[in-house]
Amino acid sequence: MNTNAMLPVGTLLQGGKYRVERQLASGGFGNTYVVVNIKFDDRLALKEFFMADINERGDDGTTVITYNPKVNADTFTQQLRKFEKEAQRLYKLRNEHIVRVHDLFDENGTSYYVMDFIDGESLSERIKRTGQPLGEQEVRSILNQVLNALETVHAQGIYHLDIKPANIMQQADGTVKLIDFGASKQLEADSRLTTAPVAYTNHYAPIEQRNQDLQRIGPWTDLYALGATLYNLLKMQRPPMVDVLDEDELNAAFTFPSGVSEQMQQIVRWMMTPQRKRRPQSVAEVRQFLCSVVEDDDEATIIAKPQKPSVSASSGKRHSWLIPLVVVGAALIGYLIFGLLPRHNDGEAIMTVVIGDADTSAIPDSTITVNGVTFVMKGVQGGTFQMGSDDSEADGDEKPVHQVTVSSFRIGQTEVTQELWQAVMGTNPSSFKGAKRPVEQVGWNDCQDFIRELNRLTGRHFRLPTEAEWEYAARGGNRSSGSKYAGSSSIDAVAWYRDNSGNQTHEVGTKQPNELGLYDMTGNVSEWCSDWFCEYSSSSQTNPTGPSSGSNRVSRGGSCYFNAQICRVSVRGYWAPDHRGGGNLGLRLAL
Repeated sequence: MNTNAMLPVGTLLQGGKYRVERQLASGGFGNTYVVVNIKFDDRLALKEFFMADINERGDDGTTVITYNPKVNADTFTQQLRKFEKEAQRLYKLRNEHIVRVHDLFDENGTSYYVMDFIDGESLSERIKRTGQPLGEQEVRSILNQVLNALETVHAQGIYHLDIKPANIMQQADGTVKLIDFGASKQLEADSRLTTAPVAYTNHYAPIEQRNQDLQRIGPWTDLYALGATLYNLLKMQRPPMVDVLDEDELNAAFTFPSGVSEQMQQIVRWMMTPQRKRRPQSVAEVRQFLCSVVEDDDEATIIAKPQKPSVSASSGKRHSWLIPLVVVGAALIGYLIFGLLPRHNDGEAIMTVVIGDADTSAIPDSTITVNGVTFVMKGVQGGTFQMGSDDSEADGDEKPVHQVTVSSFRIGQTEVTQELWQAVMGTNPSSFKGAKRPVEQVGWNDCQDFIRELNRLTGRHFRLPTEAEWEYAARGGNRSSGSKYAGSSSIDAVAWYRDNSGNQTHEVGTKQPNELGLYDMTGNVSEWCSDWFCEYSSSSQTNPTGPSSGSNRVSRGGSCYFNAQICRVSVRGYWAPDHRGGGNLGLRLAL
């Protein structure tokens, strides 16, 4: 670290708003500091634009000046604009696994942005410190968290383009955050990438990035780098540059420690496939593959689990997906024997499977136990539905009715109970005590703390459902009978609400379930969703997640305090994220 190129400790910025507490790092394009927001006594990180090759400090020790301005001034200005765009992109990305930017300002002849201070270390620093690779369970947790971040990044039309262990920070509680968006690119209005070259890191960048083939960069580019990162974490070795290897070298290049599962090996090979079109094309594809693992519980029988293609450098031949066949009846056997499975355009077989009933493309339920408490996540097959209501009882924020398509997911069979919250958090904030009653008196922020700890304990990726997922599931998904409430047009059959609850919660699962086998989606407690609240659009949407920011988070489902009209499946509630309600705000998990 070149301390001579950095601001002195104690320097005040923004008229005394921030004070430099510590110098953290210096690099080719910037310096990083720990600063204190004096007014709030809050520690933050500060990034300063400073080009090591062409900048120096003025005589006052703070001003940034440029060597040979006639030659370097344009370069400095161009790179400064990129630095400011990086800050602006990060500011728009609201995700717990992305470092958050709070401020951007000009001072001392350069620009600064203020972001969260992460009290931890990068994954590359951790491996170097411990001299040990990471175990698969922890790597899966990291994978799920980075995928969560990339969902938000890619939804904004942004590609990170420099995912590697050094750019993933880990806190003491295991939470990871994706940092350093200096190489990132954003789609322009004409949906074509800017023509400026992109930086890259050898062994983590795929061939399209190294060749600066910007028209071929996409989500699959980040997923390649993520696969290379997983390999490094599992093996503690530099990932192979797969596109320069022949087939024999390629097969020998991917070796894993003995404890790494076949599924994890497959996902790494798939993500690092040299041909971009044969990699996963989206985060959703990776998640679908991860969810396809056979569940080790009483609910899941035998599941058709697609095996993604192994990496190959051979001449253009496609590997078929290896599909463990599930015998579910004579009709399906006939399809298999006579080769009549429908096919994608590229020749890969599509397979649908019966699991427990006649729903031929269902995903399995999962039964999960945490610290002795067992709960069920019900599989919900994706589909398209009309979201909202325009009937005579509908409020304005339920309109306009609009078409929404959601992908398959899992959702809690019941609301999160007090015993599950206690098993994960060690506390029970509820006002109406009872192990099998839903937890309540929890704000949206409290739910995020609970989910982070649950994910750490299980190595899975639980989350709150989106508002669209919630309404689709409450209506009964593709089995919906069109009821006003979740499972019936007679509210007393399915819900604890104002007229029958005695103004208190009741044990979950004691009323009738809806068409998907979900209990209490009407009444008992209102359930937090992941979205910020906003007015509906009339346009059709696929997997909507709401706006990127706002002041209130959505809640759904009515509660034991609400009348029948407010318990309809289309009714929307919204509260500040730290609002805990008065015994009527809880949650239901999604997976």
